[in-house]
Amino acid sequence: MPQSLRELIARAEASGNWDEVADWCEAFDWSEALEVPVAEFYLGCAAEVRPINEPQLLEAMSAARASGTSWERIGEILGLSAQDAKDRFSPLLETQDTANARP
Repeated sequence: MPQSLRELIARAEASGNWDEVADWCEAFDWSEALEVPVAEFYLGCAAEVRPINEPQLLEAMSAARASGTSWERIGEILGLSAQDAKDRFSPLLETQDTANARP
């Protein structure tokens, strides 16, 4: 039996049977779910479905930084250390900000 919702979804997509996903959602204790700021959720989604250098990921990261998300939290979301996340993406965000500021 799959252990995570992600595994359940993968099985449902392959089989077309979404009953296990529905059962999981009905049984889940939503009161214990983590509250994630929208910008952090967007960053997590962008990181999962896009290669690291795509504009959508940078847009999500820019929104997360603008909303006060720390490099430590960004690193957690991306599976990097805070320093690695900052070193890797800070220059790209600065380049993006400069390009967006031009008339």
